[in-house]
Amino acid sequence: MKNTKFNTIKITVVIIIAALFAGCSDYLDNPLKDKETGDDINLLILDFNFFNTRMTYKLIDVTTGELISSTATISFSGENGNDIVTFSGEKNPEYVSDLGQLELTVDPAVTISESSPFKFSVNVEAEGYNNLTKAFQLKNEGKKTFELYLSKTEDEDESEIGGEIDYGDGDTTIVFSKVESDGLKSAVEEKAYKIQYEISLNDLAKFKDTNGDLFFASSEEVTEAINNDPENFISLSLKSFSNYSPEIDVVNIDGIPTSVLFQKLETGRIEKITLVGREVGDLNGGVVKLNSEYTGAPEPDIFGFAVFSDVWDILGTQSVYNSLDISYTLVKASAENLCDTGSKITFQSGVTSSFSIDADVYDMNDNLLTTINFKGNFPEEFTVENTPQKAVKLVFRDNNPAFKPIPTLQIDNFCSGSYTVNVDPKENYEQYQVVLKAYCPDNPGVAVAPTYSGEFKIKDSDNPWQGVDMAGGVVDLLALPGQEYEFRLLWEDEWEYSTLFTEFADDGSYLHEIGSDVSSELMEDGRVRIKIDHKFSQSVCDDMNW
Repeated sequence: MKNTKFNTIKITVVIIIAALFAGCSDYLDNPLKDKETGDDINLLILDFNFFNTRMTYKLIDVTTGELISSTATISFSGENGNDIVTFSGEKNPEYVSDLGQLELTVDPAVTISESSPFKFSVNVEAEGYNNLTKAFQLKNEGKKTFELYLSKTEDEDESEIGGEIDYGDGDTTIVFSKVESDGLKSAVEEKAYKIQYEISLNDLAKFKDTNGDLFFASSEEVTEAINNDPENFISLSLKSFSNYSPEIDVVNIDGIPTSVLFQKLETGRIEKITLVGREVGDLNGGVVKLNSEYTGAPEPDIFGFAVFSDVWDILGTQSVYNSLDISYTLVKASAENLCDTGSKITFQSGVTSSFSIDADVYDMNDNLLTTINFKGNFPEEFTVENTPQKAVKLVFRDNNPAFKPIPTLQIDNFCSGSYTVNVDPKENYEQYQVVLKAYCPDNPGVAVAPTYSGEFKIKDSDNPWQGVDMAGGVVDLLALPGQEYEFRLLWEDEWEYSTLFTEFADDGSYLHEIGSDVSSELMEDGRVRIKIDHKFSQSVCDDMNW
C-alpha cells in the first residue's frame, strides 16, 4: 500500500475558471458575477474529485432496519485506518455522530487496487447498543457505502438457566444449556448450533460472593449443597442476540487476514451467576467454560468462538473465562477464496439521473451472502469486489420511489462477466437538474459547488431518503412535479438542508417566491434546471481553512 503522509492537511480548494461550466447556461457561464448585484464573486469548487474513494457509513438498527438516532463514536484501526479522513483533510482519532450516518473519504495520496488493497477495521460504540467491530479489504476505488448493523441491548433475549450435574471422567461438572431454558423475552428458537456453559465442582468451591466470602470450604460442601436443594442451587442470567445477517468480513486463516463469507451467529454474555441464593462476585481462581457445537447441516468450514483485533481470530469451539467478564461471539465462515474483483455491472436508463441502488446478494439456494450499494449516474459501470466464485442473484431493494421495481439479476459466476441492468422511471416522474451554489456564512463573497454525496425526498413524506451523486454542485435527478422537496448534504455531524418546489411556468421559471434562494430555467434538452443558493449554517468554510 502506497502511503504518503497526509498529516491533517487542510485541502487546498482548486479555483476553476468559468469556461469549465459552459454546459450550465448563464448561471454558470458567468459564475463570477453575483446574479442580483452583478458584483464579482469568487466561485470556488470543492474539487472532491481528487478523492478517488468516498465513503458513506450508515449505522443501522439490525431489528428495525432504520438509521440509529443514538450518539455513536466511530473509530478506525488496522493497516490503513489512519488513511481515512474528513473532506477537509482531518485525520481524527474518532468521530462522533447522533445522525446514524457519516461521510468520510480516503487520503488521495493512497492508491487502492487488487495488488495494493486498502485494509482497515471500523469500531462503533453507540448508546443503548452493543459495540460493533468489522474489518474490510477494499480492492478498488470508487464510491463506497458501508451498512453497519448494530444490535440494541433492549432487543436481546434474556434467559435464566439452571444446570445438570455431569458425572463424567475426572472432575464432576455442572452443565448449563440454553436450549433447556425458558426465554424471558421470547421463546427459544431451534438454532443450527448449541452453546453450553460448564463449571466444575472444584471451581465452584473457589467462588466468592459480592462480600468477598467463600461460598464453600470444599468441593464436598458443594456436593452437599446440591443434594440439599438441587433446583435452587445455581443459575445463570444470560443476555444474547442472534438476528445477524451474513456479510463479508476478514478472518485470520493460517495467519493471513482473508476476506470471507461470514456470519455472526450469536453474541451474548453472562450477566450474573447466582449460587445458593447469593450473587457470585469473584471467580477467585475458578473458571467458567463455554462449549459450542454446530448441529445443522452442512457444517461450515469455519465455526467457533471468535475475538476481534482488527480482524477476526477464531478461538475454537471452547472458550475459558477466569473472571466474571464473560462475553462471547459465535461465528461461522466459509474458507472459500473470494475473487479480489468480479463481475462488471452497468446500470443504464432512458433518463438522465443520479441513482443509489441497493442489492442483496443470494446464492442459488436463496442463502443471503452479502449486500452491495451502487451509487452513480446513468449509465455507469461498477466492478464488484470480494466476490465468491459461484452463481448468484442480485435482488434489488424496492426502496427508491422514482424507479420501477428492478428485476432480479442472475449471474453465472460472480467472479467474471459483464452484465447490464435496465432501470425504468415510474410514471409521472420528471427529469430535473439541480445546481447548488453554497456560501460561507461569514464570507458571502466566496461560493462553493461541491462534489459530494447528497440525499433528497418529498418533504414530510414517509419515503426513504434517496442518495444522489453531486459533481461540481450539479446533480441530475427524478422528481414528481408539484411537490416540495428537501435536499440535504451531510458535513461532519450536521445536515445542511435546502428546500425546493417542482412547480414551474411554461418557460421553466420558478413559481414559488421564497426569497432569492431558488430560481429555475428551461434547458435545451427540455429539462428544468433548478438553481439553489445555500448559505452554510455551520463551520464548513472554517474547516476548509477559508
